[in-house]
Amino acid sequence: MAYLLLALCAGFLGRACAEVVAETCSTSWIQEGYVLSSRIARNVEVAEASRVQEQGPLTEELNAKGFSDFTVPISPRVIMMMVVFIALLIAHEAFVAVGMKPLMANHQKPNSLPMQCAFALNWLIMMVSLSMLVPVSLDYALAMGQSATASGVFLSGPTVFALLGTVLGRPLTSEVNWDQVYARNLWIRCNSLVFLGYLILAFLMQAASHWSDSARKTAFWAFLFVNAILQFFNSLPLVGWSTMWNIVTPNSQKTLWSMITISCRNAGFIVGPVCYAALSFTVRKGRDVSPVSMMGWSFIGLAMFQATALVMGVLCLPTVIAPFAKEDEVEEVPENEEEVELNPEELPPDSRRQIVWNIIAYCYERPFTVSAIEVSTMMLLEVEYGWPSELCGASFMVVGGASILMGVVSSVVMARKWIKDSILFLGSTFISLAGVLLLFDWPFFGAFGAGSLLVADSLVYSFSSVSNGIAQGWATRAAMKGTNFDIQTYRVQNVAGVQISRFVAPIFTRFILDFGGRNFYALVQLIMCTMGTSTVCRTVWLVWRGRSQERNAEDEILKPE
Repeated sequence: MAYLLLALCAGFLGRACAEVVAETCSTSWIQEGYVLSSRIARNVEVAEASRVQEQGPLTEELNAKGFSDFTVPISPRVIMMMVVFIALLIAHEAFVAVGMKPLMANHQKPNSLPMQCAFALNWLIMMVSLSMLVPVSLDYALAMGQSATASGVFLSGPTVFALLGTVLGRPLTSEVNWDQVYARNLWIRCNSLVFLGYLILAFLMQAASHWSDSARKTAFWAFLFVNAILQFFNSLPLVGWSTMWNIVTPNSQKTLWSMITISCRNAGFIVGPVCYAALSFTVRKGRDVSPVSMMGWSFIGLAMFQATALVMGVLCLPTVIAPFAKEDEVEEVPENEEEVELNPEELPPDSRRQIVWNIIAYCYERPFTVSAIEVSTMMLLEVEYGWPSELCGASFMVVGGASILMGVVSSVVMARKWIKDSILFLGSTFISLAGVLLLFDWPFFGAFGAGSLLVADSLVYSFSSVSNGIAQGWATRAAMKGTNFDIQTYRVQNVAGVQISRFVAPIFTRFILDFGGRNFYALVQLIMCTMGTSTVCRTVWLVWRGRSQERNAEDEILKPE
């Protein structure tokens, strides 16, 4: 009996131990599974947090997998058009090389209308090259596995190489020893290379639509580098091109043509997004097309615009520049000379030097404001207000259209001498400064939606363009040949200011919008516009002081002894 009881106790103890061991083993298995799943979840969270941190709060919901990979191939008809164009271009230049005059060039009169149109169109095409890529740049960067900040680098990165091309291109031409044939050939060859480069980039981007994610990430930077090289060659003849304009344009017409040039630049920022919208409508045809493919088609559009600029330059740029007639340099003077302010070229050399360097500083301030508006408008409309990229591009017609309208009105006012240049300069600057206040996200703007943003951008952009046009006209008139403030020095600094601002503004603007919001962006714009207004006030004061000094000198001469 005792043995039976001992056996029963041993059996219960063994069962209990077995249950404990089994329970322990089961718990250990569950624990290992829990730890493994926790690690996987943690890794996913870290990866997601890294992606969100890279993209920022405004674009954290967007990623490459949300875009289509459908591509629209470049048709043989487009390729045939490009081949025919290249053949005609080579044939025309072959005739010019043996001594024939370009078809639309004027060798008897330096300041011909077709030539001025060629200058203006070239600036328009340059701005189209920048603005046509803006509407699709964000989607393109995300589809290539990059961030919103990288899209800003794609837009502004090539300007570093463009700046290098401008600096290295300055010694290639000389205003003192001007060689028109050489300057013309330099511009044609560099722009022809850019035209061919755009075509190559377009075909490469079409192929990249079907590459792997890792290959597309690498290709994004490779395409950026190729585009940067193209912008280097595009800027290489820019100083010579601007010097040619300064040689053929009379002083009395420089401010007016500078205003027209600014209007053409602004038109380029309208034409670019609108042409992208038209191109997108034609290519998509209601289909969901890959942003990478659309970027390739955008470069096809850029190649066509580059071809247009080449045609105008080849046909209109002369091989010989005739000297000015005396009547071309005479400027009409109003009857009441007391109300006439001195022109920049009539001021003492020291004042002219200060005007040139003041406007050089202005060239670094104002383009930042303008470039930031171009980028921020697209990004805010697309991300904050949910507009499609095509509509964002077309909506910039409002901003650019207001700028062109103000440019036309200001040109008429200046041509008819209704308002002094200095008053128009100051007035447009202060109005653009006031318009910056509307960029802030005020609570009562909620009912107006995106309209409040477009109104603010229109005011700042349009009146900044007017003041910028007058500034450029004054600088070209104040520049003196053979000094450290000649036209080539000004043009290098002018282009450098524009290119540096266009490099910094897209990256910086998209970064502060993504991480700081609209109000922080508006604060930065307010600071930049205030600096620009201060520069304009100092420049206008120099012109007013020049007239006052002249009157004092006349009074001293007439004073009886």
